[in-house]
Amino acid sequence: MKNMNQPLVLVVVALAITPVRAQELTPISSITNATWVQYSTEYQQSPLCSKEEITLWSCEAGKRVYSLCSSHIVTRTSGYIQYRASSRGKIVFTHPTERQPPLGSFFYNSFGNGNASVEFTSNGYGYTLFDPLREGSSIIVSAPPPSRKKTVIKCGGNQTLQVNYTMRLMYDSGVWAGY
Repeated sequence: MKNMNQPLVLVVVALAITPVRAQELTPISSITNATWVQYSTEYQQSPLCSKEEITLWSCEAGKRVYSLCSSHIVTRTSGYIQYRASSRGKIVFTHPTERQPPLGSFFYNSFGNGNASVEFTSNGYGYTLFDPLREGSSIIVSAPPPSRKKTVIKCGGNQTLQVNYTMRLMYDSGVWAGY
């Protein structure tokens, strides 16, 4: 019995004295070094974003337009990302209401299959801008409890949430989940 406990004690002691370092994750260099000049032709201008802004994502559904607009440079402390929705050409909703760095307001996800999404919450409603690599984009709006009813707004093809410059902005601003 004594010999069986000894290896376990050694393993526990070894684990206790081994320093544990957090591994810093960074995207590949083609993302971290991406520039606006390299990728500017990938983005189509939305009527909801000014000419000085980047239209990171946009959706037209009926008489409504939904867009994710940003400054050209976004970090954890400067620049901004803002979601805007319009009806018949008039902006009816913005998130956040003020132009501010996006950390804490948005979450970006990039999936292994090439899909990407941006998520945020406003007044208890959850919003997901879903941009699959091989299908049309959509917006999923989830009502607050108790109903939690989901509404899906279908959009056309988009694929701008997977552009390397978009990914760089999401990383630099601290909203990319997992980084």
